[in-house]
Amino acid sequence: MGKGIHLERTYPYPREQVWKALTNKEAIRKWFTEHDLTKNLDELQKGDSFTFISKPQGNWDGKMYCELMESNKPHKLAYTFGGDGFKQPSVVTWELIEEGEGTKLILDHKGFDGFKGFFLRFMLQRGWKGMLKSTVFEEEIEKNR
Repeated sequence: MGKGIHLERTYPYPREQVWKALTNKEAIRKWFTEHDLTKNLDELQKGDSFTFISKPQGNWDGKMYCELMESNKPHKLAYTFGGDGFKQPSVVTWELIEEGEGTKLILDHKGFDGFKGFFLRFMLQRGWKGMLKSTVFEEEIEKNR
């Protein structure tokens, strides 16, 4: 697997609040994208599949096909993340670590190979950075008090 994305951000909220914003299907629709989830991410079982749905661009149909790999509430969430641009699915892992009265949210996104992988990593890194800094994501965290 090629080089991945590693991002960290600390929020001044308890881990359970951050977890809810990260896994709640309605919150995901607001801070990330449309999807076909009928349950919250932390209610899925290992191996369950779901799709994130964005605006199609060029030859990409706008769909990211995912499969839950791990859900350890409220510590860790991992799922595959693949679509037209991936030779094989990449892996998105979220870890939540208590830091004082706040929570450090760690995102690792791995599995980018070749030139196409380099381009995808560049594009996705920009998107993930924007999400972590998003006031919409933070508003969703605040709603879970």
